[in-house]
Amino acid sequence: MKYRLLCLLLCLLLLCACAQPEVLTDEAEFSYYYPAASLSVRENGVICSAQAPQEATQFSLRELVTDYLSSPVPDNSRSVTPGSWRLQSVLMRNTTAVIVFSGTSTTPLECSLSCACLAKTLLQLDGIRRISVSVPGQRDPVVLTENDILLLDTGMLPQEELVVLYYPDTELRYLVAQTQGVPAMGAAEKPAFIVQQLLQSGKNACIAPGTELLDIRVENGVCTVNLSSAFGETLPESFAAERMAVYSIVNSLTELPEITTVDLWVSGAPLEKLGQMDISAGVLRDERLIFTPAGRDTADVTLYPLSTDDGLLPAIPMMPEMKEEQSLAAAVIDALFSYSEMNGLHRCIPEGTKVLSLRIEETNCVIDLTGEFLSGCENGQAQQLAVRSIVATLCALPEIDTVELLVEGITPDYQNSGLRLVHQSDPNWFAP
Repeated sequence: MKYRLLCLLLCLLLLCACAQPEVLTDEAEFSYYYPAASLSVRENGVICSAQAPQEATQFSLRELVTDYLSSPVPDNSRSVTPGSWRLQSVLMRNTTAVIVFSGTSTTPLECSLSCACLAKTLLQLDGIRRISVSVPGQRDPVVLTENDILLLDTGMLPQEELVVLYYPDTELRYLVAQTQGVPAMGAAEKPAFIVQQLLQSGKNACIAPGTELLDIRVENGVCTVNLSSAFGETLPESFAAERMAVYSIVNSLTELPEITTVDLWVSGAPLEKLGQMDISAGVLRDERLIFTPAGRDTADVTLYPLSTDDGLLPAIPMMPEMKEEQSLAAAVIDALFSYSEMNGLHRCIPEGTKVLSLRIEETNCVIDLTGEFLSGCENGQAQQLAVRSIVATLCALPEIDTVELLVEGITPDYQNSGLRLVHQSDPNWFAP
């Protein structure tokens, strides 16, 4: 409710403001945006802009935000953020820029304008589709996309808005975003509309034909979606299909700023487990599933970081970032070791395990780990899963056929001595 009030105040101001037209002399120009010094329908409107330093787009995200917030404020404008706010952290989570401020709370209007200026500035950057701003005095972050920032009076235009829907790709590895124009509707109508589009479009091969939406409601950031029994009964029996079906719904609904978590129900009862996925605690948005073309600093790989209750390893597609001069194998291991738990699937690698060295000799990868790899495993079964996770992940790379695993420079003394002979992945390790 608090977020809706902020958006309403901002939209009302923007709709009634008659800002001077903003003209960029060069389409490639990067601008910093600021709240107007005075909000007036006859003077300079609500938001003003100034050309950013030429090198701004070469900054890291934190450097850019720091420069933006500390740059001189142009005439007829005021500081982006209230003087009581302090920047705490800036990071990227896939396509979301996450910004956290500390300090004391301010008025809803000031908060709305600050977040709108931050969003309008950062959404100019390639690779950023939304921003999440944690502000003092608010429990939930303010999440904005370019569709949430209204700068023109559209009262005389056809009433249409954009929604973003996510569909699985043909290989069931990633979700692909599709933006479509739809008739304008009230906020309360959007969740049902989004789910109906996913069920009726015929594009989502992971959701069974005949699945119906029985009910949907949103309360305190949680969207409860009640589907007919066809959803659980006729899903393809594979982890990839189950994951795509769930996250197609979850990521599409969490495009709406008022939704942070999705609870799935079937025929009026909570769906606590779907195949190998434990979703009893609700499902959060996961942007790691959203497809982005692999660039110079990323690669499309498969991790096996999780163990299910039956000891099988599901395949998790991932696009890890590669540090300068880092090998693909090293980047993949970094991603594997840092993978966070989600939906009841657990990381196999013991906490604190670090890589001492990693080298590839022809098609054999030799990886040397710290002692936490052994000491952090509770029993022989845990050691087995950890070894399988590393071997399967590395052997999924085309340049690696076998893996030799060392601990502190020597062959590990496993509880099950047979693990010393494990150098290649086995099809029996993997979830369907």
